[in-house]
Amino acid sequence: MIVLNPVGPLVGSLVALVALFFSLRQRRRHRLLADLPTSKVRGVFIGLVELKGSAESESPLTSYLAAARCVDYRWTVEEHWRRTETESYTDSKGNRRTRVKTTSGWDTVASGGDSTVFYLQDDTGVILVHPKGARVDRSLMFDQTVSRGDPLYHGRGPDHSVRGSTGRRRFREEGIPLHAPLYLVGDARERPDIVAPYISAAPATEFIISTRPEESVRSGLALGSWALWLLGLIAAPAGPYFGLVAENQPPPRELPVVLGIVVGAYLALWAAGWTWMVHDSLLGLRERVRQGWSLIDVQLKRRHDLLPRLAAAVAGLAAHEREVQTALADIRAQSQATRPGAPGPDFDGLAP
Repeated sequence: MIVLNPVGPLVGSLVALVALFFSLRQRRRHRLLADLPTSKVRGVFIGLVELKGSAESESPLTSYLAAARCVDYRWTVEEHWRRTETESYTDSKGNRRTRVKTTSGWDTVASGGDSTVFYLQDDTGVILVHPKGARVDRSLMFDQTVSRGDPLYHGRGPDHSVRGSTGRRRFREEGIPLHAPLYLVGDARERPDIVAPYISAAPATEFIISTRPEESVRSGLALGSWALWLLGLIAAPAGPYFGLVAENQPPPRELPVVLGIVVGAYLALWAAGWTWMVHDSLLGLRERVRQGWSLIDVQLKRRHDLLPRLAAAVAGLAAHEREVQTALADIRAQSQATRPGAPGPDFDGLAP
């Protein structure tokens, strides 16, 4: 008879399901970036686009620590501490004892940052980017650890100290420097002020701004997906194992069968999730193709509707030119027919 402790299987199953969900989510994002073609700024269409270029701004920010010109930055100040505490514990014989324990670590004592709208520029033009709501991968701009005598210690850090401070602070700043190469995935839409697109956050749409190249972003998503998948594969059988194996007791004969069933169920769920993800990705590709063709149809219809107006404008210009040339010919003929000293041509009579 199998005696099962329900806590182990419940925790293991929960960890495995959460890991599986986020693994498939990471894999879906990886597949989306792999499927998206890189567009030029001049060829941006309305919808999800992938761009590569440099960060440009007419009014760049100045970062707090590095004093670098940038379009986005985040900084933190951490202070090192060491604390000695006396704690009570119970030994193996049930006796209450005390011991002195020394711990150390870093606490964040100040932080901040700022961002501004900027332009992404490539060899075909520029496009406006609103970075609010994006997943931003920043590059390191400043990283320095100083002691209390350094001017940076209180010059850019707070006056107060944490309990048990050792007099060391770590200043770190990340950001997007001006002219830095960027990889961007976001939703493009029409600007309300001029006839041009811009990129900003949209509900349920990927929005990534990264100073890392595309290959690095995609490889990071792939590694994260496989790491989460492996975590779930370990957690799924670990729960039943610790639920079946009691302390100082041999494992039951049914243990390999139970673990095999659990692993098989996990792999089946992963395969089902993978199939759903691929199907959803193919549907997304089809919708983007349809959207691209519909945008082409819209532009063709706009040009078709513009032709009658353009023809009417050309006809009006031709009529005006004809009237001007006729009036000039009449004036020239009257001027040539007038004797010297005689009254000049009657321009008022020629006026419309």
